[in-house]
Amino acid sequence: MVKPPSIARFEQFYWASVIIGLVNTALNWTTSHAALAANPMLANATWVLPAMQVVGLAIAVLLWVFIVRRPSVVAKWVQVVFAAFGAFGLLSAVFLLALGRVPIGSQLVLGVAANLLYIAAAVMLFRPDAKAWFGEGLDEDDDLMDAPRA
Repeated sequence: MVKPPSIARFEQFYWASVIIGLVNTALNWTTSHAALAANPMLANATWVLPAMQVVGLAIAVLLWVFIVRRPSVVAKWVQVVFAAFGAFGLLSAVFLLALGRVPIGSQLVLGVAANLLYIAAAVMLFRPDAKAWFGEGLDEDDDLMDAPRA
């Protein structure tokens, strides 16, 4: 089956989100490392931050594989759940920004951009051509064909 436009657009939004997230991580690496070092339980665990990045990237690649290369409805819904977490993060950022508790900086701007792209990618999975890609809605067409004609 040829990749439908919605899945191609999903890929564009998805990888843009992942790349912006990686850039954000790189720009804020020392801040994140200092936050971990301030925790007495994690002060000597310098491997935690790189390990979290590797695991996160591995999950991103696996989701992409099981959405774009080997379409899986389960992967689609995992993507949707992660997008819902992203939406919650966006709402939290807007709330904290409205209260003046966080400054507008590169971390906030890049995080918002990455989350918006991630959510846009998830929305692409619900377009009609994407549903056909996942094999959803095919049973309804079969039921209509099996129905007796008047």
